[in-house]
Amino acid sequence: MDIVNNDINSYNEKYLADADRMAKRFIEAAGKLKETDSAALVFPHRSVDGDCVGAACGLSDMLRALGANAYVAMPEKLPENMNFLGVDDLLFYPAEDPEFNKDRLVKGKPYGAAFAVDCSESGRMGDCGRYFDMFDQHLIVDHHASVKVRSEDYWIMPEASSASELCFYIGLAIERITGITVISERVADCFTAGIVTDTGRFTYTNTKPETLIAAGLLMSRGASINAASYNLFDRVKVGNYRISAAARLTTKFFADGKIAVTFVPRELFDEYGADNAGVDDVVAVMRDIDGVELAIMLRTLENGTIRGNLRSKSYFDCAKLAEQFGGGGHAKASGFTASDIDLTELADRVLEAAMKMI
Repeated sequence: MDIVNNDINSYNEKYLADADRMAKRFIEAAGKLKETDSAALVFPHRSVDGDCVGAACGLSDMLRALGANAYVAMPEKLPENMNFLGVDDLLFYPAEDPEFNKDRLVKGKPYGAAFAVDCSESGRMGDCGRYFDMFDQHLIVDHHASVKVRSEDYWIMPEASSASELCFYIGLAIERITGITVISERVADCFTAGIVTDTGRFTYTNTKPETLIAAGLLMSRGASINAASYNLFDRVKVGNYRISAAARLTTKFFADGKIAVTFVPRELFDEYGADNAGVDDVVAVMRDIDGVELAIMLRTLENGTIRGNLRSKSYFDCAKLAEQFGGGGHAKASGFTASDIDLTELADRVLEAAMKMI
């Protein structure tokens, strides 16, 4: 029995139509890249996570299966907990590549196209944003409600669990149209990592029947939900374990316990020998405290910028708060990046804005 053809029919017509539309555009783009012997860059957002990396790597690998040259334009080093994906050959660091900055060559091939996943604006791509803007036309796959622009070259679906889930549907459509297998075991692992990340291991409210069907189909292609869950959620280094505990101990509560706030200065990372991922788990744990509706965590990165993470439990719109500080995301999970401001001052400003909204 053809499990793909049977199960994909369970999706609603809009899913099918959008997946087919984007599949045809990526097939056409791959053909042009082959004809010109040029390379595409797939752009994730800065402060990379399992979904943007999984979607970008999976899409790049599918384009390669169609005969095109494709790489992921990384704005920063791949976090250690994602090394299990085995995607080093897909990663390209344009800001650090002299050949690219001088002649716009990607591994010896002319830079020919720019795509984006899990974000649609160059401002969310870190130092890579300027390279994305070198092209006026882009193919974009995203699931953030804050994206206002719509185009036939975009697939924006806020109700989807993740960009990786949408890219998986596109892969199924490509296979159906071309007869070429593009969802390899590695691609399946990448998309599974993205879905597991953005659904909190299938526990968040964005987990829909379609999400679980997609996960099952990815498992049939060789993906390991266990490996994704362990590496992205459970595995921890000693320094990260200690800084996570310290960040939790310094949490403060406001608005009769409805708002939880913690911030992590750079010195604390140095003290514990932790990396940026060391406090990734903290904001979700804060949100889960009885009585807390909104959790706010701020951390200082190596370059001096401050990363803010917001999580809510039921009614608070994190995206609206994040937008006030130049960020965005989902209603229950959003973020932003700030610079040229003291960590304590920023915390005060974010808290003041949150108090007005709670």
